[in-house]
Amino acid sequence: LPVPPWIGIGARAFRAFRERTGLAPKISQLLADSAGESVKLADAAAQIHDLVLAQSLSVAERAAVNAAFLALGGGPIAVRSSALGEDSSQQSFAGQLSSYLHVESPADAARFLLECWASAFSERSLSYRIQSGLGLKQAFEVGVVFQVMLECEKSGVGFTIDPVQSRAHIMTVSAVYGLGEGLVSGLLDADTYLLNKNDGKMLEQNIVEKPTMLIRGGSGHTREAEVPMALRHEAVLSSQELVKLSEMLRSVERHYGRPQDVEWGIAGGEIYLLQTRPVTTVSNNLDGDLLIWDNSNIIESYGGITLPLTFSFARYVYREVYVQLCRILLVPQDEIQQMEHNLRNMLGLFYGRVYYNLLNWYRLITIVPGFRQNRSFMETMMGVRESLADEIAARCMPPSPRHPLWRKILRIVSGLKLLYYHATAQHLVDRFMDYFHSAYDEFRRIDYRRMPADRIYEYFRNLEERLLGRWHAPIVNDLLCMIHFGVVKKLCSKWLSQDGASLQNDLLCGEGNLESAEPTRELIRMAAIVREQPALRRLLEDTPASDCLESLMRSQHDTFKQQVSSYIDRFGFRCMSEMKLEQRDLHDEPAFLFVCLKNYLAAGKYDLAAYEENERQIRTKAEQTVRRALGPVRRAIFFWFLKHARRAVKNRENTRFCRTRVYGVVRTMLFAWGDDYASRGIIDKAGDIFYLMLDELHGSLDGTLTVQDLKQLILLRKQAYAAYGQQEPSPRFMTRGPVYWMNNHAPADEATAVDLSSLAANQLRGIGCCPGVITGKVKVILNLDDDMQLNGEILVTARTDPGWVPLYPACSGLLVERGSLLSHSAIVAREMGLPTVVSIKDLTRRLRTGMTVRFDGATGLIEILAES
Repeated sequence: LPVPPWIGIGARAFRAFRERTGLAPKISQLLADSAGESVKLADAAAQIHDLVLAQSLSVAERAAVNAAFLALGGGPIAVRSSALGEDSSQQSFAGQLSSYLHVESPADAARFLLECWASAFSERSLSYRIQSGLGLKQAFEVGVVFQVMLECEKSGVGFTIDPVQSRAHIMTVSAVYGLGEGLVSGLLDADTYLLNKNDGKMLEQNIVEKPTMLIRGGSGHTREAEVPMALRHEAVLSSQELVKLSEMLRSVERHYGRPQDVEWGIAGGEIYLLQTRPVTTVSNNLDGDLLIWDNSNIIESYGGITLPLTFSFARYVYREVYVQLCRILLVPQDEIQQMEHNLRNMLGLFYGRVYYNLLNWYRLITIVPGFRQNRSFMETMMGVRESLADEIAARCMPPSPRHPLWRKILRIVSGLKLLYYHATAQHLVDRFMDYFHSAYDEFRRIDYRRMPADRIYEYFRNLEERLLGRWHAPIVNDLLCMIHFGVVKKLCSKWLSQDGASLQNDLLCGEGNLESAEPTRELIRMAAIVREQPALRRLLEDTPASDCLESLMRSQHDTFKQQVSSYIDRFGFRCMSEMKLEQRDLHDEPAFLFVCLKNYLAAGKYDLAAYEENERQIRTKAEQTVRRALGPVRRAIFFWFLKHARRAVKNRENTRFCRTRVYGVVRTMLFAWGDDYASRGIIDKAGDIFYLMLDELHGSLDGTLTVQDLKQLILLRKQAYAAYGQQEPSPRFMTRGPVYWMNNHAPADEATAVDLSSLAANQLRGIGCCPGVITGKVKVILNLDDDMQLNGEILVTARTDPGWVPLYPACSGLLVERGSLLSHSAIVAREMGLPTVVSIKDLTRRLRTGMTVRFDGATGLIEILAES
């Protein structure tokens, strides 16, 4: 880099000077007496300046100054101060210490050396230290640079980014005639140029009048001079100079690896680098790998704050099942190894919220042919609101040492294997379900509460092997579901667009036999039994939900007791936020069961046949629409894909219910593990175990912990999670470099999957999932602590998971802020014929309990009719 010759007089010389002259204790005392108060600080700075300037350099110090001056050509030179830590990424010290230009003799150089040392204690320097959090007790380490003084015709400052808007692709250059001191001090106006960082071409310029410039004055000083009239309104820099300057700026940034604030000068037609420092005001990382984070669909499973143990378990599970997918599609082992980093990082965690690491999901679907189509199908399945840009998608293809032809052959093999599974999917799923229920029944009947932690750990590892390690059928079915549903949606849009965008939803109604809906159906049957027994009904209606189980067990209603006990035994793993391991389920907190029964009794919801008939009518009407609109060939193609989409969606919901069951067993294990550790004094209480990561929990028995005081570790995380509750990151954002620092995670204007441009002030719009026009009052329920009593209102919430399904029969419609066409909310609502709209921007901000709205479950349009 073109830096003028220089010689440094290091900070060691300043330390030796203070010790030799006895100034060190005097300076420390003056600083201590000032106590950081502005008036006293100014007085201390003046006294320290006089003390330093009153001293004489030693013979050795003066000899060093003379030698440096002569080595640089005998002047003139610049004497420039440089504090240790100056120009760092945290503190720039810009303009805080003194420098002197055009120094003409060794004697002047010695005098200005003392001035530079004294400037470390100037009032502005001391104030800067206090404001920057450095304080006045830290050592003041100051070096001084003697440098050849250039007679610059032009000078200025260049930022290798746009420092105002943090645009990484734009460089900002300011330029003046003469010396740059007039620019950095703010004395002179400057021309400003915005340059394309890639090629140095000018994007924008602002040319100002420049009547004066700074030139050489006396020794150590500058003076103002007039700019010739012909140059005052001309651009300081030519296009050629801008290109050369941009090349140097790029070189400086590459060298330091960070955006730079550069001072430069042009002397004799050559550009010189005078000083560079990191840009300390950059709020975002501008370099580093791009990552895209999105929680559009996963918020349904892990909404709100999710504790470390749940997150680390989910991250582990995702890796395990998708490695299985790669293997069963015959992806070569070396390619799976290449994808290992991606497979281990399908999820991320920000402020306690779980996110998809989205680019890794796109990379995963490159293992089968048809990436372009499958990419859009995956976006539909995951409810992603913004499609991936083509240029980013192109970078998702995993690197491969093989010849491109060999890669194509491997993809064809994977595609053929997928076709095989397509043909045998139902048999595969049926075998899985039989095996799963057999193994699951063993694990769920074990009483883990009476076991020590190491014994529970054995069962946990056994469950990993026997259940999670054999997840082939669910994961293959998920892939088939993504493809078939995507094709049906595309065919509806292409061939049947005139019949409404929600037609594919109506066609999926009434498939029946959804295991995830069975707990709700059983509750409806139980409500019908309660209705026929007045005494039992009075008991449940007059008793708070939290006390219903105890009151029931004391009563004489033995048959109903057995039904409740059987329900908890079969479905006790169900709860709201049931994918969160830290959430207590019906085994520990059965009140939610009785909340639902009370709602059904109040709303008069007892008739399962009515639900099923409504589903059949919606489905039949949609099928008739297709038959009327399509000719024989298209009709045959459409219904073939529809048949497989229906089967895949049903199987997906049922196999995901198996996942919920696994989580229920794991939850029981972990609470028992926590009880054991609490009884041993390893942690304070059982629930604290969920503030540990999965590998830490294993490490406590495997002997691999790096920190053994788990109570302190848990306390630290509790403090962090308490703060997370006050922060709400955006549903989608991008990061570069270190993801948690210098990246913007805050809410921004979200992209949305629906057109909002034509909405009136009282309207909202989402994705219609189940048809029906509903008018009524809304009930907003956001979390477990809210009042869940429903009697025909429209249920409004931010997101749902399968644990919310028992609330559905007691409401007349469902509006969900987040979700997709294949979310549990949509699938089960269609199955139950409940008019539903999901993915509604600003829903929970706009609607409040008691408002009256009308919505159309087919078009997704919502109208606010009354504010209260």
